[in-house]
Amino acid sequence: MNLREFTETVDRETKEMSREELWLLVHSLVRKMPKEAREEFLDLIGRVRKIETEDGDIHVLARERDREDIHALVTRLEGQFHEIEKGTLALQADGYEDYSSGYWDSDWVYEYEDPKGIGQIFEQADRLIQHCVNEGFYEEAVKLFNLTVGTEVYADDGGDGITLGLRELVREHLASVDCEGLIMCGLYAVYQNTEPEKRAQELYNYLNNTFFTGTRLEAMLSVGREELEGQEMFWKSWIRLLTDKPGDTAGGYLEEAVLFQCTEEEMIEAAHKAASLHPGLYLAVVERLAENDAACALDTGRTALKEVDVTYKIRGSIALATAEAALKTGERKLAEQCWLEAFKSDTTAVNYLRIAAECEKPELYRKELMQAIHSCQPFSNDSYSGNSDYGHRYESYRETSRNFIDDKEKFLLCFLRGDFDAAMEKCTKVKKGLGWTGHVIKCGIPLFLLLLLQSDTLSAGCREQLKTVVFEMRFQKENYEKGLYKEAESQEKSVKHEDMDILEEAFSKWKARQVISADQAEKYLVQLNRLIDMRVKAIVSGQHRRHYASVAALAAALGEVKESRGESFAKDRILLDYRAEFPRHSSFHAELRAYGMPNTKKR
Repeated sequence: MNLREFTETVDRETKEMSREELWLLVHSLVRKMPKEAREEFLDLIGRVRKIETEDGDIHVLARERDREDIHALVTRLEGQFHEIEKGTLALQADGYEDYSSGYWDSDWVYEYEDPKGIGQIFEQADRLIQHCVNEGFYEEAVKLFNLTVGTEVYADDGGDGITLGLRELVREHLASVDCEGLIMCGLYAVYQNTEPEKRAQELYNYLNNTFFTGTRLEAMLSVGREELEGQEMFWKSWIRLLTDKPGDTAGGYLEEAVLFQCTEEEMIEAAHKAASLHPGLYLAVVERLAENDAACALDTGRTALKEVDVTYKIRGSIALATAEAALKTGERKLAEQCWLEAFKSDTTAVNYLRIAAECEKPELYRKELMQAIHSCQPFSNDSYSGNSDYGHRYESYRETSRNFIDDKEKFLLCFLRGDFDAAMEKCTKVKKGLGWTGHVIKCGIPLFLLLLLQSDTLSAGCREQLKTVVFEMRFQKENYEKGLYKEAESQEKSVKHEDMDILEEAFSKWKARQVISADQAEKYLVQLNRLIDMRVKAIVSGQHRRHYASVAALAAALGEVKESRGESFAKDRILLDYRAEFPRHSSFHAELRAYGMPNTKKR
């Protein structure tokens, strides 16, 4: 139940309650109220009673006197902020290099002095803004709020100087201001001081500034002493405005507004209207609907998959959320089709592996998977620009980012679809044992070792190869399990599993469906033996100590694979041979022992 539904329900239920019933309700709420909220609740009672009992004429006179006093204070602070803007009031800055992180990792650090009391000016303004909001002087609050968040302070460092905004002043302990609380007070005042038909655009102008990053507009509703009027009109115009504004800033506020203020029917309609600029709203709506009505979430998700551009990566996330709704309703075939749609829009090895390992008959989708791979655009530096200078802030467009595929992903997909000869050919193009960083061989060799291993358990060397695959594939448990709805008991067990455990399980399911002839396996083992030997010798002879552990793991894994295929004591022989070849490299010997090399020293 969102805030709007909750508020309307409470208003409806309490409207006809008697005085005694209301007293009992308040008494029950007070008994359950957390300690930290009690003072605020008492203050609220005091403000409500003051509004109800003040004499009209006396209140008007007192209010006018208060306005005069506030006006005088605002005028004085305006003058001080003007002096700050001119640089008449400035900070003193002393910069120096900080070598605490090491000689080669120095950082330029500033220490500030505030002889003019600039931080106190910002603190006074903050307190006065809160007072203005509490007393209903919204015009004065807005004027002072704009100065407080918009004024930059000049700091003289003996050179060109630097400027600090309010957040920098707070971070440097030059001013004690709760920036988030100030923002809520200021936006509340802006709302109250703006004509109803202009409120949405005016608030958007503020929120599109970097100072307001992370602000939740919903929190503004509970700031002042008065309930905001015209909320229904505002939220409709706010949603309408954001629907036509590009960028993630507008998308984030649109999602917040729709989820907290709309009914289910209104959510679906809003997502439909925003599909081209803000497809992320469809994802949020499907996930929200799935909490209570999986069938409705499934219908909405299937509609979204038709309306959202297939080249948007976020459509893949929508497809996985829809798959979970399908599994909740027992529609297994629909879920598998959604996994396929996720791969079409987000062509990654993880999304492919989900289909290959979890589908009952993955071969049915082979043609469409191949078409998706071939139609996916290759990645380049010019392929995607996630940011653009839009409005007041450097705006990002993550929710409309396109689906591209890089060389590593191509290699992983080549391997997973069973084209092992082509994958091995890419690995064997490497002719030297060094310079492997960024090359597909870094994940190719571990994948082939795991493929050829004929054992249900992973020993130390092969387990290290699985760890490498997790890193190179960018495999994360939560990403793989999206779209795989599990019962509560299964979810509880899954929480205890790590990324490696989930990948090992998925890889085993995938491997069980692969067919490799004995001749193929022997050919791949010969090539792996040559590549690993080349790598070990290049690393150890070059004394690249940071990589000793990784090549020891490769040698151990090769031995483990050979032993699993019937070659007795292959691991011991391989590790001992390398120790004999490099008799003076004690650090390398230590790594070999860590991966199981027997200790043959005389006792």
